[in-house]
Amino acid sequence: MIDSENMSSLAARLRDNLSFDWNFHPAAEGFSDWQDRTRNKVRHALGVGRIAPASASVLTEWAEDGCTGQELELAFSNGETTKAYLLRPDTASVTPAVLLLHDHGSFFSIGKEKMIRRSGEACEVAADMDRWAAKLYGGRHVGNELARRGYTVLCADTLGWGSRKGNGYETQQALAANLMQFGVSYASVILLEDLEAMTWLRALPGVDGNRVASFGYSMGGSRAWQAAALSDDARACVAGGWMGTLQGLMQPGNNQLRGQSAFSMLHPPIAGKIDYPHFAGLAAPKPTLIFSGAEDRHFPEPTALAAHQQIHDIWSAAGAERCLETRLWPGAAHAFPIDQQDHAIDWLDRAM
Repeated sequence: MIDSENMSSLAARLRDNLSFDWNFHPAAEGFSDWQDRTRNKVRHALGVGRIAPASASVLTEWAEDGCTGQELELAFSNGETTKAYLLRPDTASVTPAVLLLHDHGSFFSIGKEKMIRRSGEACEVAADMDRWAAKLYGGRHVGNELARRGYTVLCADTLGWGSRKGNGYETQQALAANLMQFGVSYASVILLEDLEAMTWLRALPGVDGNRVASFGYSMGGSRAWQAAALSDDARACVAGGWMGTLQGLMQPGNNQLRGQSAFSMLHPPIAGKIDYPHFAGLAAPKPTLIFSGAEDRHFPEPTALAAHQQIHDIWSAAGAERCLETRLWPGAAHAFPIDQQDHAIDWLDRAM
């Protein structure tokens, strides 16, 4: 049988009988042994066992608001290229850095521009930037604020957005299916490129390689904790608006049941083997902030809290409970307004 959510009875049985053999079980083994073994399994399964740095060429440069910006073309080991913005504070000092990861939002005309604003954009792009910042980010561009606060910031268009935009919402499944013909998942392409961008950023002259963080909201939050879990170059993580248990997310009305956008965040090779909070837990003991709104319809409070508890258990087993903060913002929906941004950046300042 298939219900109104397109959930087959088989899928429902799988959901209700999950075992997650790769999850952390403290009674069975110590944290370090689990982390080493499981990280290697996940990296191998997702095709990110060895990460080469992206290469970059400068397309344009600009200066405004006490920062220097560059539009880059990044090239990845999979043969793909993308446009990216690099924003640096005007200082002779070595700076910490952030790999800033944009959201999904079913809004594809811009990617990097969701997070970094520069003057002189084409009118249509500028209108989309301001519209999206007002909708999701309280009218602020997070990357500009991070640079103002002293961080070097890199944000790139991922496959399907901005300079790599596709053909709209209804074509996402085709984009994913055309990659799956070759055993490649859409989400693994995004992950590989994020990891290679992180490696490039950490080695950038003028960046303190010991103070590099992943930072994102919504799909960008998912990307942020994945990068922190699998990259040795990420030393801290800020991940908002994307955390729950699989069982809790696969419930009537949830966005994960709709297909389409979900393909950019699904990893079939590890599905059913490791749950989301345990994947994120591979980042322990790194300083990590994970948060969402208590009224976020995509990540309901019960499943978010269940995931947070599992994450705390993992950081505790790693002897690093003090390095972790999880938070549900009272009354907040699926958005990253200025008060949450200020809290996140203040937290990152302390962590760095």
